[in-house]
Amino acid sequence: MASRKPNRKLSTIEMSVLGLTWLRGPCTIYAIMKELSLSGSSYYKSRAGTAYSVSNRLIAIGLLIQHEDQRIEVSPSGLELLREWVAPPVPLADVAHTADLVRLRFFFLAAVPQADRLKFIDSTLETLAEHLMAGERMMKENELIGDYYGVLATLSIVYETRARIQWLRVVRQWVETPIEEQSEWTSTVLGSAE
Repeated sequence: MASRKPNRKLSTIEMSVLGLTWLRGPCTIYAIMKELSLSGSSYYKSRAGTAYSVSNRLIAIGLLIQHEDQRIEVSPSGLELLREWVAPPVPLADVAHTADLVRLRFFFLAAVPQADRLKFIDSTLETLAEHLMAGERMMKENELIGDYYGVLATLSIVYETRARIQWLRVVRQWVETPIEEQSEWTSTVLGSAE
């Protein structure tokens, strides 16, 4: 099939499948699906089942090439698009994108009794500690398969998880003993972060 420029911006999952195919290819679509399903990211894990439909779309527009043995690889135009996506500048929307569902719940913490607020923080800290260990294991797994940039990318999981742990440890004291004077909330909280 002839390559053609897509008539729309590709989604993050489409770009991820394109990137994984470049990184691991030539490979089967099943291998891409398996990699997504083993991801430490709930975003990718929950989208693993889309690997076939996404890959078939990318094949249809010529960004992936499917061989007779069903293995796929990135086409020259797919590689060009991947390079454009990775190259600077990274759009602000991508830089600012976070989906922290713990932080989202935190906005509504006043809806539950005090004891449940502390249980929420403590149980989340335990889960984050497990997630931190998993991130460190993923770094080692990337090292074992020779994926240098995978190690560096996964360090982001480790740093982000450490920061979330630190945040919850800091705010736990103010959930347990709230700051009384409203006019001092921000200065007190920011002062402790320094």
